[in-house]
Amino acid sequence: MRPAGSDPLLRFFPTAAEVPGLQAMGDTRHCGGGEELTVIYDGGYQRYVRAGVTSASQGFFRIPGGTVEVTLHEMKNQEAAATFLASLCKDIKAPVESRVFKQAKGSLCLGAGQDSAYGYLALGKLLAMASFDQGDTKATRAILAAVGERAAAASPLYGSSPKKMRQASATHRRSTDRDVP
Repeated sequence: MRPAGSDPLLRFFPTAAEVPGLQAMGDTRHCGGGEELTVIYDGGYQRYVRAGVTSASQGFFRIPGGTVEVTLHEMKNQEAAATFLASLCKDIKAPVESRVFKQAKGSLCLGAGQDSAYGYLALGKLLAMASFDQGDTKATRAILAAVGERAAAASPLYGSSPKKMRQASATHRRSTDRDVP
């Protein structure tokens, strides 16, 4: 596990300026890929390795009404992020929505149960997950939107040009028939 100061994903976590009432609960955790992912994923980290996760960071936040876990993943490339998003959305039986963040095209999906809401966002090489301990998809969407806006503004590795997005979308359409185990 790396110290939070060397965490390249730290700048993408949302703040209270973007999500009113948001408060960080402790430090974030950051790890590289491979077996280091066990720092965040107690079991099943192999799925993330096969999907192309090269590093991950996790933070916990309090918002009015509950607690949100946000996990950010740097993927090996944009196609890996889009393919893994499609697989995760299929797992929760949620449709994938297109979304534009500062002229960068991303995709997200949201799901909710009685006592929880969760969502996934892919933007360039970034895959974000948010899990809220209340069944409020509006708050979950706001968290993911804040992450998307920050990532799109930060780097061409995360916010993609329209040409690269068209290429990735074409590749993504061809790859969505495959599942990531």
